[in-house]
This record gives sequence, structure tokens and C-alpha cells, in this order.
Amino acid sequence: MAIISQACSPFADPVDKSISDSYYYSKSKSNICYSPMGNWFELGNTKINADVESFKVLGRDFGKDKNHLYFKTHIIDNEVDVSTFYVHKDNYICFDKDHVYLAVNYLPQDIQEESQGKKHLWKIAKANPNTFQKIDNDWSKDDKFYFYNYQPVNLDYNSFTIINSNFVKDKNNVYSLKSYKLLTSTIDPATTKKVNNRYIADKNNIYDFQEYQNGKMVDSLISIPYQNINNLTVLKDKFLLFDNKVVYDGVKIENADASSFEIIQFPYSKDKNYVFYHGDIIEKADPNTFSIFKTSFYSKDKNHVFVYGKLLKGADVATFGPVNKKHSLLYKDKNHTYRGDQIVENN
Repeated sequence: MAIISQACSPFADPVDKSISDSYYYSKSKSNICYSPMGNWFELGNTKINADVESFKVLGRDFGKDKNHLYFKTHIIDNEVDVSTFYVHKDNYICFDKDHVYLAVNYLPQDIQEESQGKKHLWKIAKANPNTFQKIDNDWSKDDKFYFYNYQPVNLDYNSFTIINSNFVKDKNNVYSLKSYKLLTSTIDPATTKKVNNRYIADKNNIYDFQEYQNGKMVDSLISIPYQNINNLTVLKDKFLLFDNKVVYDGVKIENADASSFEIIQFPYSKDKNYVFYHGDIIEKADPNTFSIFKTSFYSKDKNHVFVYGKLLKGADVATFGPVNKKHSLLYKDKNHTYRGDQIVENN
């Protein structure tokens, strides 16, 4: 198939493979073609009528010749200062002498809909091209502003700190990070510190921010009071143990014993009394004999078989196992064959 594809290819060579896998010379080398990732068969192939001799690749989706500047197949001369335009090495951020840009179709759909007219490049408001730099996937800055997902945010520049993936702060406030927005909170910035990449704590509480729960937008800031944060333990960034409490996904696990709590294999955990699936007790599971099958949504103890943390009613624990011992999503016992929690065949 690879040989056939190469033989049928409409291209000669990439213009500059070290920079872009999307710009190619036509078979006759009389045209420049744009084909995303060279996948002409599925994603198409468009001739852009550029001057072949002077054409240069500037980035994965950017090129120029002696006449024009191109984004993919579009001429963008009227959107930037052509003579000073360049593409950053990460291929997403672009600069000219006056502005910093992102391609509109690199942005989320809601921002695309609010983009500046029908232009192909989106100006990052207030960004200084001489000092602009990325910090991480969400944050960037210049000499005067911080930018959250490439939008300037109004906060105290000199005291600004990124705490973790859910929170930032300055001297005045702690902010929860909603997609493309900062939400002001009543958390005390002076005593706020990072617990892990999800949770923070101030002098009174541990906090968790959840933008979504069960697929619904809730923008929920959860506060969990503590007595002594010095005894806090974090297990694999999943569970918080403190004051004899166990917290999972921002919620206290009722009846969990923190002193004996341990992770078996996520999402399974246990203490001296119970076995848990995520944060829920697996009813009737014996923590002393509990084990997990290779296909990990199945588990068992000395008396029962469980699937997705629930009792698999009628399953025979003595004969339960995979249909294919090497690897199988089908399991069976002496009576039935199961897929998940469904019986698919009587044995």
C-alpha cells in the first residue's frame, strides 16, 4: 500500500521537510501544493499558484514567495506586516513588528465565532511582540500583562503566581481557572499554598474547583475544612488523607478509615473495613481477599465477582475467568459468558 501510495502521489518532494509536512512541489515542480500532513488521499491537495522559485516555508502552515504571504492556501498579506512577519518555532504563535497572532482555526470554536471578521489570523489583544513569551499550555506573558489562553487578564502583574492547574493568585485574590476566564474567590491569598496539581489550601480549608460535574457545567468551588494540614498525605495525586478523612474527587468518602487506607490499583482502593471503586464502597467486598482481574473492570473476593465496582449477580467465583487466557474482554464461569455486566451466552 505504501508503494502504491507513493507511486500515485501528486507530489515530487516537500518544500522543506524540516519545517513543514504540508507544503510540496507538484509532480512536475511547476506548482506549490498544500496538503495537510501530506495526506492528499484523505485531506486533499490544493495548488496555491505561488511563485515556485522564491517560495519558502515559514512554519507548518505558513509560507511566502516574492509576491505573497500564505496561511495554508490563503493569502494573508492584508492581515500582517509582511516584511517583519515570522512564525515562532512551535508553529502556533506568529509575530510582526506590531502584534502577536494565532491562526483563527487553531482556537476553540467559541473564540473562532468571536474572531475578528473573516480574517485567518487572530491578534492577541495588548500583547507586545518584543517581550511576549509562552509560560505553559495555558499561560503566556509580556512585560505588562499575563495572558490566560492568549487573552489578557486583569490582575496584579508583580505578585501574580500560578499555583496549579486549577488556581492562580495575586496579592488581592485567589482565582479559579474556568476555561478562558478567571473566577474570583474568597480564598485568602496570603496563606494559600499548593497541595498538588489539583487542590490548594489556605489557613482554613482545602479547595477544589470543578468546572464540570457529570458533563454539566457547574463551576463548583468546593471547600473542605481541616484541623491540621501538617498531617496531610496525598496518594498518587488522587486521594487526600487528613484528620482521619479520605477525600476523592473533592468529596469525603464516608466511612473510610484514613489510617489503613491504601490504593490497590486505581480506581480500586481499600481500608481495613471496605473496598472502594473510585470513591464508592463496593458492597459485600472483603478487603482481605479482594483481587483484580487482568481486565480490570472485573474483580473478586473469596465469595463474589464484581464488575465496575458492583456485584455481578449469579457469577460463580470459583470458575470465573477470561475466555481467552492471553487477553479477553469476554469472561465466563461454569454457567455463563459475560461481556461487562451482560450475559452474552449460556454455557
